[in-house]
Amino acid sequence: MTMSAWLLAVCLSSQVPPPPRPDAAEDAAAALQSSARSALERERQELRALESRVASGAGKDERAAEVVRRLLDTARPEGGASRFTILPQVVPSQSPKGLASIDGGREPWKSDLEKARSRAAAALFELAKKAATGTPPRYAMAAAWLREVLDRQPDHREARRLLGYVPHEGGWARPFAIRQLKDGKVDHPVFGWVPRDWVAHLDAGELPAPSPRGSRKVRWLPAAEADAMRSEWENRWQITTEHFDIQSDVPLGESIEFARRLEAFYDVFFTLMADAVGDNLPLARRFRSPALSGESSYRPHTVYYFANRREYVEHLRVLTGPEIEQSIGYYNPPRPGKGNRGASYFFRDPDGRIPVTATLYHESSHQLLFETAGANACLKNAGNYWFCEGLGTYFETVKPRPDGSVEVGGLIGERLREARKLMLAGGFEPLDRFVGMGEREFNRPDRIRENYQQAQALAVFLMQAKDLAYREPFLDYVRDAYRGRIRQNTGRSLEDRLGVPLRQIDAAYRAYLEDAPAR
Repeated sequence: MTMSAWLLAVCLSSQVPPPPRPDAAEDAAAALQSSARSALERERQELRALESRVASGAGKDERAAEVVRRLLDTARPEGGASRFTILPQVVPSQSPKGLASIDGGREPWKSDLEKARSRAAAALFELAKKAATGTPPRYAMAAAWLREVLDRQPDHREARRLLGYVPHEGGWARPFAIRQLKDGKVDHPVFGWVPRDWVAHLDAGELPAPSPRGSRKVRWLPAAEADAMRSEWENRWQITTEHFDIQSDVPLGESIEFARRLEAFYDVFFTLMADAVGDNLPLARRFRSPALSGESSYRPHTVYYFANRREYVEHLRVLTGPEIEQSIGYYNPPRPGKGNRGASYFFRDPDGRIPVTATLYHESSHQLLFETAGANACLKNAGNYWFCEGLGTYFETVKPRPDGSVEVGGLIGERLREARKLMLAGGFEPLDRFVGMGEREFNRPDRIRENYQQAQALAVFLMQAKDLAYREPFLDYVRDAYRGRIRQNTGRSLEDRLGVPLRQIDAAYRAYLEDAPAR
C-alpha cells in the first residue's frame, strides 16, 4: 500500500460521524417560540374577558366590543398560509391600532385594552432582542416579533429603529422616502414617487414622452401616445424604487404596479429568509450597533420587464442560447469578480399558465438571496440541490390581498395542482433519493418539470405544516446548504435537523398535499 493510499484508508476508517444535533440551540429556539405563544395567549385571554365585559351588562358598548373583536380575529389564513402586513415607507403619527377610530374620552375599556396590548408588546420586544442576540441569532423570529410590536405600539422607538425607520414630522419614515420628499417628490397613488409638478399632468391622463438626448424639459403627451413611444426598448421606462432599478417597455401604470409588487416581496422575503442572509442583513447590523439608524444607501437590484416573449427571447438569446425560449423568467447571477449584482428578466404574459407574478417572485427570490447572502456554494453539497428550486417555487405562492397585506405558503397555483396529480399518480421520487439529487440529475430534461413540482410541495410543507413546526430547522438547513456545507459524511443533513426520519417526512408531506388540494 502506498503512503497516499494508507492515509486515505486511515481518513475513511476514522471518518468523524455527523455532529450531534445542537440541542441547546434548538431548545433555546423552542423556548423563545413557547414564550411568544404564551405572551400572545395571555393577551387573547385578556381581550376575550374585555370583549365579554363590554358586550353585555349595564355598561354594554357595542362599538367597543367590535374593536376588541377585530383585534381577536387573528386566525391563520385558509390553507395554512402566512400573512404579512407590508411596512409602509411613511408612517404618520398615530395612536395604537384599533383606538384611533373610536371618538370620545378615555373610557376604562380603552385603558384596559392599551394595557393588555402594551404588556404583549413589551414581552415580544424582549423576545425579539433575545432571538437576535442568541447563539445562533434568530433574525427571522426577531423580525416577526418586531412587527407584532409595531402592530400594538406604532410609535415604539426602538422597534422602528431596528426595522429601518427614522423619526419624521412626528411620525416615522424610511430614509429613501425622506430623500424623495427632500427632492420635491410626492408618492402618487398610481405612479409612485414623482416630482410634485407632475401630479396635475398625471391626473389629467398625460405621461412624459421620451426626451431628446441632453434635454431636461419634460414633454407631455396623452398616456396612450407616451406609452406607445416607450414601447420601443431604446425609449423604455426607467423606474427606481427603494431596492430595485427596473427597466420596462410595458405601459407605465403596469410597470409601476410591477415595481410595487417587487418592493412588497422584498419586505416578505427578508422577513422569512433573515437567517439565511444572516449578518449581511440590515436588521442584523442595527441589532449589533445601537447607534445605527435607518439604512445606508442601497445598491439596487436590476430587473428588466419586457412587453412580450419575443423581446425577452431576442434580448437573452445571445446571453443564454436558444434554450431561453423554453423559460418564463430568468435570473443571470453575477460572475465572479464582477460585484454582487446580476439581473433578472421577465416578460408580460397575461395568458400564461403560471402568472407572471409567480415567475417574478420565484426568480426574485434567487436574485435577492444570491446578491445579499454572500457567495453561493450550493453546488459543493453532496446532492441536496432541490432546496434551491424548492425555495424559488415556494415563493410562487405569494399572493397580494386587497387590503395591501400579502399571503405566502398557501396551497395555491398551477404547479401545486400538478404536483398533487403527480403524487396521486405515484410520480413522486422517494424522499431519500429526491433529497440526494445533485444539479444535473435534478435538471434532467425528461424529469425537470416533475422535480420542480415535487420540490415546491416539499418546501411548502416544511415552511407551513404543523403550525410552522418544521420551518426553523428547515431554514437552518437552507443556510448551510446555500454555503455548500452538506457534504458526504459531514455536515448535518435535512433529516438530522428535522429530527424525524425521512420516511416519516415522506409520508407526512404526501398526506399534507392530498388532504388540502391546491386551489
